[in-house]
Amino acid sequence: MRLTTLLLLLFSYGISAQSIKKIEYSLDTISNVNDKITFLNNWTGKNYRTKPTEAEYYANKTIDLALKSENFSGIGNAHIRIGSIYRRKAKYDTAIIIYNRAIENFKTASDSAGINLTYLNRGLVLRKVSKYDLALKDFYSVLNYYDRNYNASIKGDANNSIGLVYKELKNYNKALSYYKKAAELYLESDHISSLYAVNNNIAVILSLQENFKEALNYYNDNLNILTKKPNNYKFAQTYHNIGNCFLVLKQYTLALEYFQKSLDLKKLIGNKDLITTSLNSLANTYIRLHNYKAALAYSKNAYQHTFETNNIYYRKTSSKDLFKIYSHLQDPDSAMHYFTIYEQLKDSLLNLESLSRISMIQTKYETDKKESQIAILQNENENKAMQRNGLIIILILIIAYVGFIVKSYYRNKNLTRILSLQKSRIEWSAKILNQKNIDLQTSNQTKNKLFQIISHDLRSPLATVSGISKLITIYLKQGRYDKLNSTSKDLGESVTRVLNLTDNLLSWSLNQSGRLPYNPVTLSANKLISGISETYQSVAQHKNIYLEISANDNLFIYGDRSMLETVIRNLINNAIKYTPEGGVILIGALAGKNKTEVYVRDSGRGIPENQIPKLFKLNNGKSTPGTKGENGNGLGLILCKDFIERHNGEIWVESEENIGSTFSFSIPCKEDSKSLKMVDSKEITNDKLKTMAN
Repeated sequence: MRLTTLLLLLFSYGISAQSIKKIEYSLDTISNVNDKITFLNNWTGKNYRTKPTEAEYYANKTIDLALKSENFSGIGNAHIRIGSIYRRKAKYDTAIIIYNRAIENFKTASDSAGINLTYLNRGLVLRKVSKYDLALKDFYSVLNYYDRNYNASIKGDANNSIGLVYKELKNYNKALSYYKKAAELYLESDHISSLYAVNNNIAVILSLQENFKEALNYYNDNLNILTKKPNNYKFAQTYHNIGNCFLVLKQYTLALEYFQKSLDLKKLIGNKDLITTSLNSLANTYIRLHNYKAALAYSKNAYQHTFETNNIYYRKTSSKDLFKIYSHLQDPDSAMHYFTIYEQLKDSLLNLESLSRISMIQTKYETDKKESQIAILQNENENKAMQRNGLIIILILIIAYVGFIVKSYYRNKNLTRILSLQKSRIEWSAKILNQKNIDLQTSNQTKNKLFQIISHDLRSPLATVSGISKLITIYLKQGRYDKLNSTSKDLGESVTRVLNLTDNLLSWSLNQSGRLPYNPVTLSANKLISGISETYQSVAQHKNIYLEISANDNLFIYGDRSMLETVIRNLINNAIKYTPEGGVILIGALAGKNKTEVYVRDSGRGIPENQIPKLFKLNNGKSTPGTKGENGNGLGLILCKDFIERHNGEIWVESEENIGSTFSFSIPCKEDSKSLKMVDSKEITNDKLKTMAN
């Protein structure tokens, strides 16, 4: 019999003859039966995941040996292995029965450690079958035991398991508390793989609580863990999770970066289902960026992959995305084609779920029947007829209930589908019309603003240039050469204003049309600011204004050179415009946490508090004259705001009347571009401005 079982293992399940020979040889070399039991329990404990059939065979062999020697702890450990095999097969009821047998044997042996190790395993199964109160009872028993008999790793497992139960119960604060305790214990015991898993659990809870920034910290911790113990699958999933956080935070550029990293690794792994999830995420991100052509390419690719894997769940997601994309691209035929596919797939999934529920009911019935049969065998003198009749009644009730569900489902399916289709059509039509109205209003505002600038703000300085050129001709004829010097300076200022306005108009129009390229590079903050400041030295000297630069040579900024030059140029130009003669303007940069900040601080007249919220709005249409009557149009600050937002940065102003204003913007740092030295912004104060001005 033993030889027959070994041959079945060898030929039916693919275990090598060499491996069998090695195990049998090791057993033959061990004379003490308890040592054989220990050897077999160690082997099955290591191999029950990868070789479940062989492990179950040798676990049963261990039980036979342990029964003969009355080694009840050995029997309990063998039952734990068999129970874990059935747990991994999702045969939870059988696993619980086997774990209970393990506990009985450990109690006979007075083995408290074995009992609590079984509680830990049984609790995992009880959680799977939604018996949360019983699962918590097992896990808390483990915690209490290992408080007295300290083991950081097992305590970590118990805390993590309790956290999983509270997550299922949607008590996220409690779940988070136990997860964090588990993380501390895993860190203490240097249990790296478990630390990765619990960090991921913490990040999931934080995401459910919409605390995505803190969740990112835990995902980044996991990236550090994976650098020590690389795993392409875990890297890919972590990158994908980080991408999801950035997507919710509307950091679309970073979301695309991490989804792409995840996709590249998944292609190396070769799992097409995983590839499909990344393609769908990339498509969804481009939809939010309104880049429907890019979204279409990724969504079509994902849709094609679902036919190779026959995954209708992912195909449903892709078809829904394709419906959205074609709706925005104003292709109603394609949109309705994919909407029809989406509806059909949704119906198919509903059918599968119904069949799954029926299967679960049938499985539950079969499990109950099996447990009843075991009870009958253990209690042969009990009333068998009553139990059998009870099972038949239960089966009849279940069949009747299932029949009612199926009949109700098919009766309502057609009506629900028609209503859903009509509702979706109306909703999408409303969304498309609403978006077109918003686009039309924005277009009209832009057109009116351009007409205003071209007709008034551009004509005014050109008229000044024309008038000054006529004065020059008159002064030359009259020989009044002393007037030419001041007149030429006025001419230069007017030309400069025209050029600045023209540059702003060109940049703004390109940006509005989406044709302005964005090419970020790492730049020296000092050189960037110094180069722009030099062009304004003569203008500042003409108003007797002192320009000072405060930026460390080792401070860098990551961004598009031409956009940043335009932003800094406009801020310096505004500062000169509103700073009186003898004033001071400080232009500098400083390093912050994961960002670089640039500021332009003047000792000018300041801005009234009620005017500050209007500075960066297109429909403001008003600009306060400068200290020498210089006119403006407000387009420069709007352009600054657009360019900084292209960098995922922020721009703001702090001002106090009759003291001065500080215009600042910050841009996120590139991961590998860090400043070598920090600049303390507190050193540059308004007192220093006043001192320099005096």
